[in-house]
Amino acid sequence: MWRIRLKAIALACVALLAMVAWPGEIIGRAAGPPGEPWQPPGRGTPPIDVLAEVSYGSDLFGDVAVEQRGSGVAAVRLADGADSWVYQRFWADDFVDWTRVDDRHIAVVWRDGRVTLINVATGRIVWHADLPAGPEDEFSRRVFDEEWPAMWEVSVAGPGSLMIQHDGRTDVLDTRTGAARCTLLFATCSTVGGLGGLSIRGIQSMGEVVLIDHGREADAIEGVALDAEDGTQRWTYAGGLTYITRDLGQGRMVTIDHAGGELIVRKAADGKILWRAELKGLDTNDATILGVSDDLLTVDTPAEVIAYRIVDGGVAWRTSFEGASRRPGSVLTNGQVTYVRGDERTLIKLDARTGDVLDRRRFAEEIELEVMRDDLAKVSLGLDHHLVIA
Repeated sequence: MWRIRLKAIALACVALLAMVAWPGEIIGRAAGPPGEPWQPPGRGTPPIDVLAEVSYGSDLFGDVAVEQRGSGVAAVRLADGADSWVYQRFWADDFVDWTRVDDRHIAVVWRDGRVTLINVATGRIVWHADLPAGPEDEFSRRVFDEEWPAMWEVSVAGPGSLMIQHDGRTDVLDTRTGAARCTLLFATCSTVGGLGGLSIRGIQSMGEVVLIDHGREADAIEGVALDAEDGTQRWTYAGGLTYITRDLGQGRMVTIDHAGGELIVRKAADGKILWRAELKGLDTNDATILGVSDDLLTVDTPAEVIAYRIVDGGVAWRTSFEGASRRPGSVLTNGQVTYVRGDERTLIKLDARTGDVLDRRRFAEEIELEVMRDDLAKVSLGLDHHLVIA
């Protein structure tokens, strides 16, 4: 009898551990990763080739694309579309979001405060963390979530910090261990239900600092740059910067000043302006028109594509295309090649170091450039297709 009881207890323990998913656990392994590096014909050649199709909202990690799947995430092999692994958490509260932490890891977040770091290549859980509830009461939190789902925002701040905005607070976790680095509390995230206090208009990581745009509903937006490590205030600014600014690395950030028609590059640590560059004819301050590599900042404008040296703002090259003025679009670059749109349906591949045109490809529908990882780029075609190209 006692042996049967021991076996029952052991089985119960195994089932419990499977439910909580301890570090090192393998997540729903399916087909597994390819046995050899994925090198389809066309990869690494000057011509533009379509290599695979992936889902909306996915991101590329070497040979797989990670996507949301039900109440969790999945890694899908680019070579054949088969699942490498699938992670579902059916017993949890609502799935919130997932984000890329680095080239090997993602963080997945649920509304009950569970955060999970996953090694994409191996399909193993690295750590779990549980976020405490914020200062918002349950009613205002649910109302806010229904009307403004972006109340939950997940992003990565450097060095090695995972930043999660929720329930009137922002928790910063160490990406290596999941331990809390600091917590930023706000009076409220909204004015829902007559609540007063601070309204967070945007929050964005910029390497060593976190930018927070804030202001009460009727007031002008102001901002503060906080240390990504411990949350201390570094500097303040007027107006919103979070959605018009990109991290350049090397302790620098760049803003598109739409009113002034120029690029402004600042030192992230103190906000000091390092250099400016005039942008003629630009009618947008969307930061996606900026492509960032190790040493060049590439900008798409109506008249031409311009690459600036990040260190001093000098022009490395300019490339213009024949025809009428273009609508600036996203710029994708890895420092070796750069992708831009020639027009709404034409993709152009440039040498990122010289601006020389390597290839052009015309598509049947309008294209939008989404993201570039290593030598692979993701491009949306029309409303329903998302292509991996090289």
